Amino acid sequence: MQKTNSILDNLTFECKHEVRPSIDKEVHSLYDYALYHDLHNMWRGKKGDEVWQNMAVYYRIAAYNGDYQANLRLQWLLETKRVVVKKPQTEVYHLNKELEKTLPATAMYKLYYHLDSNYGVKTTSGGKFAYLRKAADMGSREAQFAVGEILERIDDKATFAFRTALVEQFLSCASQQGMGEASKSLGIGFELDKRYQEAIQVYHQGVKAGNKLSALTLADGFRITNSKQLDYLGGYVDLERSTRYQMIYDYLSTYYFLKITVPDLDEIVPLPPAKLPPWDGKIAFQRWFEGPSPQKPSDELMQKLAEKAGLDWQTGLPMKK
Repeated sequence: MQKTNSILDNLTFECKHEVRPSIDKEVHSLYDYALYHDLHNMWRGKKGDEVWQNMAVYYRIAAYNGDYQANLRLQWLLETKRVVVKKPQTEVYHLNKELEKTLPATAMYKLYYHLDSNYGVKTTSGGKFAYLRKAADMGSREAQFAVGEILERIDDKATFAFRTALVEQFLSCASQQGMGEASKSLGIGFELDKRYQEAIQVYHQGVKAGNKLSALTLADGFRITNSKQLDYLGGYVDLERSTRYQMIYDYLSTYYFLKITVPDLDEIVPLPPAKLPPWDGKIAFQRWFEGPSPQKPSDELMQKLAEKAGLDWQTGLPMKK
């Protein structure tokens, strides 16, 4: 036990946010076009179908021109076998090496994620947690959340108070960076401690990040007055706020598979005491998703960007030498 306490006593964390660089608009137009068709294929699409195979080309060219959003989305499509290639592990490995140039902390987290999946990286038994901690220290929100969850699950009463404070640091840092799951977990802790104002603020942040349970908690919290009920958040009643959070929850819950975020939340339901502005009942993502497809990038643009990255413009893969 003394050894365990000593390890924990030396465990400190300094919150660092990963800098997300701006993405060239011309490059990002490839991502926008591909994402629209990719997401519209999510419900009925078949793995390896024409839509995903074609959209992979746009994602590849954008990714190798510095678009980290395209890179991450393509990695996910390859990992879930929606985009089918002969050697997905090899392509994901090279994409992650490219990701290191723009989001090194996230790339480090992805290495941790891939260690058990035969994706080109290996370590000794238990060594993967060194990757996770390094990613957290570098600023990966996913890693910060994961470390916080691991610390929270440790069954050790002697270090409970210390770990609780440390968990809050990790989750707060991840929440501030838009990690919805971290916001939800942090909010639950604040609720239990009766820190209701902090809970409301962090759940609101969770809704921005697309966490549906944060939206449901706020929908309940702004109508519940009984302190013994679940999701009581101080008894401040505002039925219109409750309704708006409920509508957002309903949309996030129905279309959970689209990985939606709500960056326009403050324009819909700002935190009190701000007054509620007029609202047409739709979030910005919904308008985009229900609207027309972004303009298809021209062949000339595809060729220009592919040549710049040394890729075949029709496949997005490296030119054969």
